[in-house]
Amino acid sequence: MRAPAGRLLPLLLAPLAAAYGAAVRARNRRFDGPDRAARAPVPVVSVGNLAAGGTGKTPLVAWIARRLLAEGCRPAVVTRGFGGRAGSGPCILSDGAGPRTTWEISGDEPYLLARALPGVPVVVGSDRVAGAGAAVSCGADVVVLDDGFQHRRLARDLDLVLLDSRLPLGNGRLLPAGPLREPPSSLARASALVATRAPDGDPAAVLEIARRHAPGKPVFASSHRPAGFVDARGVETGKPERAVAFCGIGDPVPFLADVERDGVVLLAARVFPDHHPYAPREIRGLARLAARHRAPLLTTEKDLVRLPPEAAAAAGVVARRIEATVREEAAFAALLLRAAKGAAQ
Repeated sequence: MRAPAGRLLPLLLAPLAAAYGAAVRARNRRFDGPDRAARAPVPVVSVGNLAAGGTGKTPLVAWIARRLLAEGCRPAVVTRGFGGRAGSGPCILSDGAGPRTTWEISGDEPYLLARALPGVPVVVGSDRVAGAGAAVSCGADVVVLDDGFQHRRLARDLDLVLLDSRLPLGNGRLLPAGPLREPPSSLARASALVATRAPDGDPAAVLEIARRHAPGKPVFASSHRPAGFVDARGVETGKPERAVAFCGIGDPVPFLADVERDGVVLLAARVFPDHHPYAPREIRGLARLAARHRAPLLTTEKDLVRLPPEAAAAAGVVARRIEATVREEAAFAALLLRAAKGAAQ
């Protein structure tokens, strides 16, 4: 019996996934013992995921940093900066006063965080141990490690793992046969799981995964809510009634669905690869499409930072802003504060 077409590619890639899994297990064994990871001079809160692709991590990192700042802590975000040219770093993208370099150097997500988090330093580089040191030199007393679950070199006081509640484990296969960066058994080392995009705050699928692979670990529910619209210069503007949408993010489906849920009529949509660097000619092409529909162009904040400013302004691009919410906010904040004070369990 032949495998259905949608299942054939994962089967063909299974040998590569097995080799990848062996490498992941060997690497994890290097750090599973006590005192094998470098410890920063301040507490570290890691925010990561098990599956590649968009899980809503950046808005939750921003939420955590803002909450720690509001509680009297001095947080800094340390991140690799996917797609940027910072190398091993550390590159101090922001000392709390906004970006000091371009998104091409830092990557789009760190740049967005640096713009969205006044008072919070953002440090970029693949060497997160050195990045944590640079964060401390900026005055941080707690590090928020972005995309840190697989970065085992730096010890952490709280290890949060995000799972998309719609399909937490994808097809259940490791890269490249599926989306998983590690096997589900790795969740045993997490401090807590966060079910993102949980419908009505219901993390049922993630609760079942926690029961099987991380018994006894708390599970929180997180979602996003709209936070307004901005133009190409970052100035607040009104919600468009009709729009032509485009994006280059890990998972475009929630963005497009949320736009329609906001009451915006989508007349057309164009999807680009994640972290896509837009060329001026592409923006002109999108502008022509929008002109044919007599509607503005609508995108995400993450895409907005990757647009050539002049071309985006000329095309009248509008970006939809979002912010994270946490259903069990008080308990989640208490967990963060215990970690920030060096007493997380």
